[in-house]
Amino acid sequence: MGDGVHAGVAGPAVGDRLAIAHDGVVEAEARPAKIAAAHADLQPVVEPRGSEVAEVRLDRQRLHSLRTQAWVAIPEAREVVDARELEPDEVDGVVRDPLRVGLREAHADVGLEAELHLANSLRSATVSAHDLAELIRRRQPCVVLTGAGVSTESGIPDFRSPTGLWAQFDPFEYGSIEAFRRDPLKVWSFYKPRVAMLTEAEPNPAHRALAELERLGFVEAVVTQNIDLLHERAGSRELVEVHGSIRTATCPGCSAQYELERVLELLAEADAPACPACGVLLKPDVVFFGELLPAEAIDRAFGLARRARLLLVVGSALEVHPVAGLPLETLGAGGELAIVNRGPTAYDARASLRVEGSAGEVLPAVVEALRREQPQQAQDAG
Repeated sequence: MGDGVHAGVAGPAVGDRLAIAHDGVVEAEARPAKIAAAHADLQPVVEPRGSEVAEVRLDRQRLHSLRTQAWVAIPEAREVVDARELEPDEVDGVVRDPLRVGLREAHADVGLEAELHLANSLRSATVSAHDLAELIRRRQPCVVLTGAGVSTESGIPDFRSPTGLWAQFDPFEYGSIEAFRRDPLKVWSFYKPRVAMLTEAEPNPAHRALAELERLGFVEAVVTQNIDLLHERAGSRELVEVHGSIRTATCPGCSAQYELERVLELLAEADAPACPACGVLLKPDVVFFGELLPAEAIDRAFGLARRARLLLVVGSALEVHPVAGLPLETLGAGGELAIVNRGPTAYDARASLRVEGSAGEVLPAVVEALRREQPQQAQDAG
């Protein structure tokens, strides 16, 4: 790697290919000799421009998903001021701190790689819901991983699109645990209207289709990054909420926990909900940037991914780690990957099937295709 990049910072590798970050920021790739200072710890949740490092590869052997390092020491600051100074073969993912690589200032060749990803995804134009249904039927068990894109059709904005929440709010000011500890009232100025919006939203056809696929026996479980409870309200029962949910809020002072209904009552009377027992402002039980994911949830998610013969990703650009590493678990265990998403992801080239389109249109069509096949299969068996 060139002198301009410190080798102690890394992101998840996607095989031997360059993983492109489609928000136009790049990340230095690690070298084994430079990460001796890393120590094993539970992983905080980070997105591409986060400061923590979600995954390090030591001589091409990834550490256990729950025991990879949360911090990588950077003993000296190297001069990296602009992503355009990096060569294409020197980047893998995205990073913001502490290297301060310029946001949305990609190397020209990175833009070319993104175009290649998009061109590759155009093959999905010829992929039908029937093809996806057949893959789900053939590759059992199937586990589903959902992101913000599955809820946008319920009126809930995503995070990283040009019109998403992080285009309006700095995630390090409103979505990090450090920000909450520093000024919880400021963070609640963001979360109060968001909680109201999430509670008013209704499950859309994609949520209901996934619940129906589970009921029909075609989906073993849904792993979701969403905190909105819409999968549960749609009828999904085997649900893993890896980023927590708005179901409860907990007092950092006395550890008292309150259900959503009580939190809404408190919010109706104040700008932020104070603990009725001790007066400390409650924290929503969602995973903030810089926090550790719930160990039980992420352990189950990785176990499901390893056992799945098919991981179906719906509405996620696969940019938030460590959850974005789940496809590697499935692929590494011999399973296949299918993607339904608007826009490219870093795993498109490794997917057996990719559908570019609305989850609310594609998934109900998949349900209908599988329903039609079931009577035919019963007739053939008779």
